[in-house]
Amino acid sequence: ALPILGGMAVPVIIYSLINDGLPTAAGWGVPMSTDVAFALAIFAIAAKGLPKQLRAFVLTVAVVDDSLTILMIALFFTANFHLLSVVSLAGVIIGIFMPKGELVLGKLENVVKFGALPIFALMSAGVSLESFSIEKLAGSTITLGVLAAMLIGKPLGVIGTAWLVTKTGLGKLAANLKWADMLSIAPLFGMCFTVALLMSELSFGNNDDWHDTANLSVFIGSTIMALVATLT
Repeated sequence: ALPILGGMAVPVIIYSLINDGLPTAAGWGVPMSTDVAFALAIFAIAAKGLPKQLRAFVLTVAVVDDSLTILMIALFFTANFHLLSVVSLAGVIIGIFMPKGELVLGKLENVVKFGALPIFALMSAGVSLESFSIEKLAGSTITLGVLAAMLIGKPLGVIGTAWLVTKTGLGKLAANLKWADMLSIAPLFGMCFTVALLMSELSFGNNDDWHDTANLSVFIGSTIMALVATLT
């Protein structure tokens, strides 16, 4: 449980520090939740040969932090809450049956990795590119906050907290797991997508520029982490 909470708290802290005192601080929840569907899909592609316990760990972290994020939405954004996160639930179902499709997955993994996932991600983000500029994106504290939280905060929060838990004697790694194995899956936790887009809508839905910036930052961060996970 503690690694899950750490994986949620550290990104929120990082984003909030970068946006401290600014109206954009309202987006603290955007990089908080790992996307179940994307994490499991990339895990199936990139984690061949790793201990099976890792898949259970990734699934647990992703499902629980999605659920806790939905709870926070119910508490803080009740008036605007809706069930966009049903996509993540579909991802859980896909993930449960993923091992039975390994033969098919082997043939489709390049299509999924370089085609289907990026296209689905960009379309789902709902980003308007008409007014897009690199200068606007790069100069935004939303971009910096979201990317720092996703690329650093999520992996550090989950794996770092797990390490602290073992060092303090509050828990231990599952049998056959090594820290090298844990580090190999760290990028997966930085793939924040479906619930992140929901949080972006709830936080910045009244400001198109901020909304698009947050969505595009989520897309960029998730793509980077997916590439890191598959290429390392």
